Amino acid sequence: MALLLPLAIFGQNSCSKYYPFKEGSVSTYEMLNKKGKTDGTISYTISNVDDSGSSTTATVTSELFDKKGKSVMSSEYEMDCNGTSVTINFKSLMNADMMKQLQNGEVEITGTNIEIPNELEPGQTLPDSGINITIKMGGINMKMNTQVTGRKVVGTETVTTAAGTFDCVVITQDTEAKVMIANTRGSQKTWLAEGVGVVKTESYNANGNLQNTTVLTAFSQ
Repeated sequence: MALLLPLAIFGQNSCSKYYPFKEGSVSTYEMLNKKGKTDGTISYTISNVDDSGSSTTATVTSELFDKKGKSVMSSEYEMDCNGTSVTINFKSLMNADMMKQLQNGEVEITGTNIEIPNELEPGQTLPDSGINITIKMGGINMKMNTQVTGRKVVGTETVTTAAGTFDCVVITQDTEAKVMIANTRGSQKTWLAEGVGVVKTESYNANGNLQNTTVLTAFSQ
């Protein structure tokens, strides 16, 4: 249940402390399974920035690659900043399996956006978010639902990846995914660096066992 969290990583401006927007910026992540083996990569590109309104809106294009480097799927979502927080469209919660499913059939997507305040302190709670997907194929409606709850800032840590060493705020959250009648629960831990964005994410099953990891490997501004 590796949610593709909002993994934008771009140079800082006055709009947002953690998710500043800069058109043309690219970040790349490696996706690792529970054994630490590469399952593929995903890249995020700021393809457009619009600051003509009361807030700044960035269009983020994500592209998923398999472990052989072949492009599997691409998608877009938006995020907005207003000087005090960033709101990230719920479409960013789609995981790799969801993205593949969207290639077939008629799709309806709804949900609750993700909010990240500019000021984050240990002990702080954050609003819930989620995504609901209905895929119509051959007269059958396939429903996928993911809810993210219990979001909380739990502390600070220093993380080193191939992209560098980062001082991070650590956020944990609970996840529940439903696909038709199947129900899967788990949790996530995310390391978020000021002026950089998400550096690392770990996903765990209901028993607390690590299932997969997403790690920042490179970014350009």
